[in-house]
Amino acid sequence: MKLSNVAALYGARLRARAGQELLAFLGIAVGVSLLLAALVANTSLTASFQRMTDGIVGDARLQMTARGEGFDDRLLQEVQRLPGVKLAAAVLEVRAEVHGGGRRRSVLLIGATPEFAQLRGRLTHRFSSAYLARVQAIGLPSALAEGLNLALGQQVQLDIGGRQVTAPLGAKLQASDVGAIVESPVGLAPLEFTQQLSGREGLITRISVVPHAGRDAEVDRELKRLAAGRANVRPANFDGALFKQASLPTNQSTAMFSVFGAMVGFLFAFSAVLLTVPQRRRLVADLHIEGYGPGTAIKVLLFDAVVLGVTASAFGVLVGEQISRHLFDETPSFLSLAFTFGTTRVVTPTNVAFAVAGGVIASCLAVFGPTATSVVRRGGSADGSATATSLRARTPWLLTGGGVALATAVLIAISAPSSAAIGIAGLAILAGAMLLLLSPLLQGLTDCLDRMLRNFRGVVPFLAISDLRDPSTHVRSLAVLATGAIAVFGSVALQGAHADLLRGLDRTSTEMTRTGDVWIVARGRANLLVTVPFRPPAIGPVEGIDRIEEYRGGFLDLGNRRVWVVGTPAASRSPIGPEQILRGDLDLATRRIRAGGWAVVSESIARDRGVEVGDPITLPSSVPTTLRVAALSTNMGWPPGAIVINADDYARAWGDRDVSALHAMLAPGTSSAAGERALQKALGPESSLVTVTAADRERALNSSSRQGLTRLSQIAALVLVSAVIAMAAAMAGMIWQRRRFLAAMKVEGYGASELWGSLVLEAAILIGAGCVVGAIFGLIGQRLLSRALTSVTGFPVTYSTAAGAALVSCLAVTGAALAIVAYFGHRASRVAPESGLAE
Repeated sequence: MKLSNVAALYGARLRARAGQELLAFLGIAVGVSLLLAALVANTSLTASFQRMTDGIVGDARLQMTARGEGFDDRLLQEVQRLPGVKLAAAVLEVRAEVHGGGRRRSVLLIGATPEFAQLRGRLTHRFSSAYLARVQAIGLPSALAEGLNLALGQQVQLDIGGRQVTAPLGAKLQASDVGAIVESPVGLAPLEFTQQLSGREGLITRISVVPHAGRDAEVDRELKRLAAGRANVRPANFDGALFKQASLPTNQSTAMFSVFGAMVGFLFAFSAVLLTVPQRRRLVADLHIEGYGPGTAIKVLLFDAVVLGVTASAFGVLVGEQISRHLFDETPSFLSLAFTFGTTRVVTPTNVAFAVAGGVIASCLAVFGPTATSVVRRGGSADGSATATSLRARTPWLLTGGGVALATAVLIAISAPSSAAIGIAGLAILAGAMLLLLSPLLQGLTDCLDRMLRNFRGVVPFLAISDLRDPSTHVRSLAVLATGAIAVFGSVALQGAHADLLRGLDRTSTEMTRTGDVWIVARGRANLLVTVPFRPPAIGPVEGIDRIEEYRGGFLDLGNRRVWVVGTPAASRSPIGPEQILRGDLDLATRRIRAGGWAVVSESIARDRGVEVGDPITLPSSVPTTLRVAALSTNMGWPPGAIVINADDYARAWGDRDVSALHAMLAPGTSSAAGERALQKALGPESSLVTVTAADRERALNSSSRQGLTRLSQIAALVLVSAVIAMAAAMAGMIWQRRRFLAAMKVEGYGASELWGSLVLEAAILIGAGCVVGAIFGLIGQRLLSRALTSVTGFPVTYSTAAGAALVSCLAVTGAALAIVAYFGHRASRVAPESGLAE
């Protein structure tokens, strides 16, 4: 058969099944859009940081970076004198909070030497710092400066390291000056001026090095000799590897939710295609009767699948691009606590190709799966539909396959998937088990209802049960049942796992903040994890305050991880929260942390370093320090992992007595608000430090956690909305298909109200059964997805059966579907009897 004939045949068939094809079209489009949006979001996150890194690194191939607040800037001259060094440039990088127009923005202030411009990085390749050096000013990206209503020459207020300082705005950096980095939250200033502003005179944090050709290994050895174990010597672009590892849990969890959401969308398409299976089987039967072989049938069906897949995928790409632009555009704020990156969107051809390929494959599976036996085997029922005998014959095989798949999915859930791929595979197997078991369930449910209502006299239940028992309508009923089951399954699993993750992070926030009643910290949104050091102020006795304890914390590059190190006061009421311990004894670990010389280490870090409880672990801090592992914990909400040690151990390891916070413990009878006011008064109006209650800190941490999981919330919501739309469309399609049947029933004497009642009852049976099955499998899916999130992210996930989410999903899907049936069923039941004479 010629391709033109195949296309003409497709057009004729499309007019007869436009509603069902539209539903399949929407299902595939939803899947493709979620896949593409997640891929673009994840690619953009990494690319944005990489562009930032490249803009600073330029031609440099090696770097020496500080392990603490910085190292002596005289080391730059020693590096420049090394024989194999062509160029070396030093920078001081400090976190700062910029004020303006009643707003605040956290920026990375980069103080650079003149040699820095010679690295030819995008940050400075067209911008000269000579002017800023002359006027002792800072430069900010134009978008950032204008967003804060800052004018050139205006004195800008900065919070740096617990200090309040001002500096004139000397330049608004344009894209022509710094390229794509204009979208990143950075600032430029001369090195000496930055040292003065930050109070770090004589310190630098990074030396970027360009070796002579072929002498990289030699220079690397010499840099390590000069570093003497007190600084890191690594490739110049190593920060990219650190960021990639830090963002991996976020990217994997987003990908896992998105792929699962896409899978649900593709299953909607599969359910929609099921509505057209009888038509396609009749087509294949007709082709066989006319003498065409399986090859022609495959060509005709493949044309169907490709047209559906390509057109739906193209629409999905357009929708996905908008989702990534307007919904997934917000970057996870918690990563900005240790890394600086912008908001660059990157859509690669690979992203688009992967999403489109997924849509086309899903379309082919949906079209060929239910019709494969008809293609290769001649004969069957006259209309290509199933028979009662064939249905009964398939039941044992479906039960066996469904049972094996269900058992496999449960085993995967119990074993805690160690990767996103295994988690997705488990969910796919679970969804397959559910679909395999739906047909036997429908037959059993119909038989049960038939026996229950056998002695009940009434036209409405008779018509509904008769239609459900009819083998020729089995596929249509199965499609409706599957759509409802998939809708509830997807929404319950996603919403339940998302809620589990939030509960775990909320408990972590509570345990982290309740170690002190009132906290004294440096200003700045980038100080959410309390990592900005400051000199502890002299605070005398304060009314209502029992005692004040020193807390220390910061980030440390350990291997390819930028880990969070918490230096908790020895007298802290709880150095480590009970919910965080995964392996080890909580009471023993607490005593050891208080005594010193021990550390509680995130399980992911311990796995990387090959250590267990009781083993030694060396921290590559300013003063390399070896501690013993007291217990293994979750990552406490920081993706690369965390290490909890004694605050005095922290001071020795960093060689610095600065603190990151002060814990104020209230005297009996003093409220948190009163204690906070008293402490702020004791600090004085000129202090750049602020006081915050434990409850307020907890709320800030919870808000950050939710912002970091915004994409997961959005995906869960999109799946629920898609589920409601799919269910409503499926019911509308079912009613549309049955108009002539209803007219024929009128010819036989049945009234409009009886036909309408049978439609509603049949829909209620199918939807109710589908929702119950979907809820049961959704709760299993929640468990599997939650266990996968625990393994993939290392976050503390607290499992709780999502009965509420299951009920809401059931009500939403059932309500939408029954409303559609009630409305369109009422209209369809008014069809003129004569239109059924054509049947």
